[in-house]
Amino acid sequence: MTSIKDKIHTTLGPSSAPIRILLINPNSTKTFTEELVPVLEKTIPSDVRIDFITAPEPAPRSINNDEDGQLSTSVCEEYLHLNNPQGIELLKGYASIIVACFSQHPLVNSLTKIAKVARNQEVKAAIPVGILDAAIYHALTKGNKFGIATTGRQWEPIFDKAISTMMISNERYVGTKGTGFDAISLNGSEPTLALLEASTQLVESGADVIVLGCGGMSALREDLELSLKEKVGRTIPVVDGVQAALDRSINYARMEVAPTF
Repeated sequence: MTSIKDKIHTTLGPSSAPIRILLINPNSTKTFTEELVPVLEKTIPSDVRIDFITAPEPAPRSINNDEDGQLSTSVCEEYLHLNNPQGIELLKGYASIIVACFSQHPLVNSLTKIAKVARNQEVKAAIPVGILDAAIYHALTKGNKFGIATTGRQWEPIFDKAISTMMISNERYVGTKGTGFDAISLNGSEPTLALLEASTQLVESGADVIVLGCGGMSALREDLELSLKEKVGRTIPVVDGVQAALDRSINYARMEVAPTF
């Protein structure tokens, strides 16, 4: 049985950092994970270390529906040995574990259950963080109404349901717009223009904050915010769920809600 350390393919930050965060990409596209590194490198504090793990095949290359989420969870549970004592060992090593898929990904629930078992054993354990929840709660602090610009249009009703289960008023949420591109097809002028058009439609529907509805869109945030300002004539904050989840994870550690090392 290989150790978790052997499955970490990238690390940001010093090995001595007291705040340790694990970021799991539950799809099997390693380049997606690696594209997050230069984005997070711009903002990572000096006392934080992030380890990156990508799910192996047969996890889907892109998570495009709830069935893909279930499959990727099963793969990650087996790959990370979450259903045996090594699962608790994984959670003991971090302040937080970020699941970098913009959905109500079942891996977050799986990790939460293991964390609860660990705490019942009086073991300090990482706090699992999903990027959808982190992004939405951050967006609520940035404006009055938000909309989600995402990949495939099949996510529109799924995210509508997710927002409803979070008990967020419809008065704060204007809806979701899909671009028709999946997470591995986001590079190039056509998907970039489609993302701008989706965001513009959401602003026209009343959104004063845009949430990026895919972890693979992280690198597009700054350019989208600039392009959107040029198009609508005012600044519309654009929220990236991966960055929001990292900020939340760091706050948990600084508030001593999560363990530090």
